[in-house]
Amino acid sequence: MQKSSKSIIKSIILSAFLVFNITICYSDDKVILSLEKKMSAIFPTLKFDKIIKTKINNIYEVHYAGAIIYITDDGKYIFEGGNLQKVEKEGKSYVFINLTEAASAEGRKKLLNNIPDNKLFIFGKSKEHYINVITDINCRYCRKFHQDIPTYLENGIKVRYLVLARKKSTKAKITSAWCSDNKNDAFTSLKNGKEIKKMNCINPIDEHQKIINNISISSTPSIFLPDGKLILGYKSPKDIIDKIKN
Repeated sequence: MQKSSKSIIKSIILSAFLVFNITICYSDDKVILSLEKKMSAIFPTLKFDKIIKTKINNIYEVHYAGAIIYITDDGKYIFEGGNLQKVEKEGKSYVFINLTEAASAEGRKKLLNNIPDNKLFIFGKSKEHYINVITDINCRYCRKFHQDIPTYLENGIKVRYLVLARKKSTKAKITSAWCSDNKNDAFTSLKNGKEIKKMNCINPIDEHQKIINNISISSTPSIFLPDGKLILGYKSPKDIIDKIKN
């Protein structure tokens, strides 16, 4: 049976569309491969998770260790910052969605949630509700957060600590706590400004520093919800618990 003119035109358009898309995908793949080589040459020790095209022309998103940077398709410019998308709200006003933060949260979720408990200072036993916290034994608000631990435990929230060691002397103290017979008690003593017995053993404290550096966090406390969302600074237990359970 002979095809109608409309059918023939539709077939031509469909074929052209498919070829166009295949060409774009192939072109994107070539750019990504080229960028992977360039990034590896610039940052030989950094492990990249993926490079993807953004909705902005000629700009690509580089994911690594829970963080994101941007690079132009020719590899000449690398930059940080928030990729904001304007979204209309109820037809009257606009809100901005931080696409960078959303993508970073996904990367942090994967990185932090995959750290086994035996590599962290753990307070609590809940498997359902937990937070990952980057802390410092010396900072005032980290100590205030630690005083709230009983409230978190009473509400079924497990606290998973990574510890930032800004000085060698701090690292030695954290190592001593890790190597103690009761690491949580020793860690709490450090939080209270007390001295503990010097000890040494195989420990994950260097791994803590590497992870913290990879996600580019220097302020403490930094609280990460199970979905990877970051809350900077001290917040009341109620604020955190509401975010987790609601």
